[in-house]
Amino acid sequence: MSLTKTQKCIGVIAAVAVLGSAVAKADIGNTINNAKTGTTVTVSGTYSVAEEVHVPSAVTIKGPATFNFTTGSGTTAGLYCSSGSGQKIQSITVTGANHGIYVTCGSVQVTSCSAHNNWNTGIQVSDSGGANCTVSGCTSYDNVDKESGGGNADGICVKSGAGSGNKVSNCTAYSNSDDGFDYEKDTATVVSTGLVSYNEGSYDGYQGNGNGIKMGIGGDNLAHSYTSCTAYNNTAGNSPHGFSTNGNTGKIHLTSCHSYGNGKADVLGNCVLSNCTMQTN
Repeated sequence: MSLTKTQKCIGVIAAVAVLGSAVAKADIGNTINNAKTGTTVTVSGTYSVAEEVHVPSAVTIKGPATFNFTTGSGTTAGLYCSSGSGQKIQSITVTGANHGIYVTCGSVQVTSCSAHNNWNTGIQVSDSGGANCTVSGCTSYDNVDKESGGGNADGICVKSGAGSGNKVSNCTAYSNSDDGFDYEKDTATVVSTGLVSYNEGSYDGYQGNGNGIKMGIGGDNLAHSYTSCTAYNNTAGNSPHGFSTNGNTGKIHLTSCHSYGNGKADVLGNCVLSNCTMQTN
């Protein structure tokens, strides 16, 4: 028996609803975990989520929506891209998780997302599998790791062995207990454009380093690039620099970057500066 046009239309709408806002809020974790490669899970409103959610390969999660995790520091992440490649997370706010959005696989796009009041870094790309990823148009703030005194929760990180081809653009971090942006112990350069970081280094009585933009660590020799990035009013932490190489000996390129009102002068090492106004005292 052939279907009428109306019946076909109803079938399409039902299929979208299964992956969309019609899904019961309590089932959103299972819906995403079991989504098929290449599909889009469309979400809206606010979800209370009691489990770590693994985003399958090439699955898109599209908001706007808020995921309030109740997992705390007990799991690795809230939204976790850990296997496969090509996941897209769009217009999602994540709170209450360990790492809010955590990426350890390739070609992942995190776009227009917000991460706040998580127990560790808001948005992080890590490990050798975390390559060719983009974080764009995102905001990360008020993240604090109370269990270790404040020293781990950054705003947005590409760190801990992250691979090549990663880019961060037009993102803002503020009021995190540690640093705003942290690129320590990468295996390849990161390209950054339009970053803004302020009021880092303390939140809810917990204090970390407080660098606005941390550009590596001792033992790194990577020439990261930063264009049109600004760090200001980072005064609360125990290392409150606007920009800091933090021991990275690479020839980091800074173009049209600005730093002011921070607790300490910028630490620029072998940086190559072009059209920048940096803080010198």
